[in-house]
Amino acid sequence: MKNNFGYSWRANLIYAFLTLSLFILVFRIISLQYIEGDFLTSKGKSMLETSRSIPVLRGSILDRNNFPLAVSINQYDLYALKKFSDEDFNKLNNILSLMKDFSTIKKINKKTLIFPNLDFSQYENVKRLKLSSIEIESFQKRYYPLGEQVSTLVGFAGKDGFGLEGLENILDYELSGVPGRETIYKNASRRPQVTQAAIQGRDIKLTIDSRVQFYAYKHLSSFVKANNAKGGSAIVLDNISGEILAIASYPSYNPNSPQRQIKRNRALVDAFEPGSIIKPLALAKGIDMGILSVDQVIDTSPGLINLSGRTVSDSKNYMDLTAREVIAKSSQVGASKLALQVGIDGLVSGYKGFGLSKPPNIFFPGIAYGVINSREDISDHEIASIGFGYSMTASSLQLAQAYSVFANNGYLKDFKIFLDDVEVYKQRVIGQDAAHDVLESLKLVVTDGTGRLARLPNHDVAGKTGTSHKTSLKGGYDQSKYIASFAGIVPLNSKRLTIFVSIDEPGLNNYSGGSVAAPLFAAISNDVLNYLDE
Repeated sequence: MKNNFGYSWRANLIYAFLTLSLFILVFRIISLQYIEGDFLTSKGKSMLETSRSIPVLRGSILDRNNFPLAVSINQYDLYALKKFSDEDFNKLNNILSLMKDFSTIKKINKKTLIFPNLDFSQYENVKRLKLSSIEIESFQKRYYPLGEQVSTLVGFAGKDGFGLEGLENILDYELSGVPGRETIYKNASRRPQVTQAAIQGRDIKLTIDSRVQFYAYKHLSSFVKANNAKGGSAIVLDNISGEILAIASYPSYNPNSPQRQIKRNRALVDAFEPGSIIKPLALAKGIDMGILSVDQVIDTSPGLINLSGRTVSDSKNYMDLTAREVIAKSSQVGASKLALQVGIDGLVSGYKGFGLSKPPNIFFPGIAYGVINSREDISDHEIASIGFGYSMTASSLQLAQAYSVFANNGYLKDFKIFLDDVEVYKQRVIGQDAAHDVLESLKLVVTDGTGRLARLPNHDVAGKTGTSHKTSLKGGYDQSKYIASFAGIVPLNSKRLTIFVSIDEPGLNNYSGGSVAAPLFAAISNDVLNYLDE
């Protein structure tokens, strides 16, 4: 009986142990299959395969003729590894002419750069050597062929490939593309298998013409320097196609230099009081409303007028002037009387119709759109000021587009900067007769008014000068700081181009729109027309 009990106890213990072992084994199988399965599968894969990113080339920014304004190129750096030998050096030297004594690099104990910026031909020749003691690293470099001529528009991308300024920044997603991925199996073939296809960066084509841009920037920078000015801008529009051919801004910067100092695009992000250049817009609105006509006579005697306790004056007593002569002579008194006839509601609606105080249809960081003083208790002096370009602001682009209305028979176009198949939207702003009458007044400005220096030897020109005081930090206006501008349409037989130029703070010896901006307009127009006529 005693022995049976002992046997039973041992048997039960063995059975329990076997049962427990079986339970543990089943649990472990389940654990490996369902709980740790993903981890073990991943671990196994990491031992058998690896993955790497497939880089994509950043898309290019091109001008209308496919000239590159921003382009990425692959470059290569050559590194020597620890086992780099004298024999390896000699093989490379035959290809690259390293221009170094091997003794200076023979004690390499870590990865060392020995030849930067291989070109593609050199890269191919080095690869053929199949040396295990070297390593080639590839990288992308962004290059801007036009440099400072277009940098304030195009901007630049950083070392990491992301756009940081200008169009490079706002178009970063389209230009960057999407990197792919590929798996490399650790077997004899080591053939990669693409698991995610790369999406290459998209090329962006602009309406900018690199030759027109060159002429605009060349003359703008020259005039700014010659007049000891603070800066300036120039815009060239194709009135027929509704496309922007050039947007120049000075001072600029070299986007290819790591030490670049960023400068703003004055043509797009600066809004300023335009001064007399706004007068034709007020006249156009008055004609379109049936209130004014270009032949009506305005008495400007005795050369000044008192409005709301403040005096508006001309440089001389012009006496009786027709409305077109008010524009040609740029009479402040005459413009004040015209503005008061149109009234604040007419002026504001008219300016807005011309595209002022509204965002332009161009996608650009920090683009300006200006404001117009239209408060309810506005005084007669303020209304007059709006009529001759104060108590309001606008950008160079807006003013250029506004003047294109006179070339386009009363239509305002949404000028575009991206060359695509989308039709340019246009809207009638004033009637054709009003546009024609004002255009004739602008022609008189150049033939017999303040814009004589804008004349060209082989083409008729219509345009308007502007000279405005800049505001002072102490309040009011600084009597020693001006913005000189000129907006013109050329040639008049086709009315193809509208060109706007402005010079910020020219020297006090020569600061008016007629003496500074008009000849700049003429210089740009002459070169651009000669180029377009080729």
